[in-house]
Amino acid sequence: MNKVKSDNRTLSIDGKQYELEHRIKDVRVINDLAVVIYDFDDNAPRHRQFQNCKALDSNGNLVWTAEHPTNMTVDSYVEFMKGRGNKLWNFGGFICELDFKNGKLKNAVFIK
Repeated sequence: MNKVKSDNRTLSIDGKQYELEHRIKDVRVINDLAVVIYDFDDNAPRHRQFQNCKALDSNGNLVWTAEHPTNMTVDSYVEFMKGRGNKLWNFGGFICELDFKNGKLKNAVFIK
């Protein structure tokens, strides 16, 4: 996987386009996967966790969905943190480190 870009709900991986279920807020290539964070849009669930960090392979197939640090209904990922490698900011006030091979949460630090 060489190049990814996004526009609204369309993810382009090496020139191939895939329509995703939500607006894309951010995407990065990590371990040859496109790791996507969906924006909290009108289609996002309101009464359960928003499983909005997903990894897709070069064919647009889902590889994993990221774990959240809590079981709270408001949990969702906000963005990749600037200047912190591939750590993610969680809406509940956590800095999260994921295992990008499987989407499992490696570490979460509450800072809010």
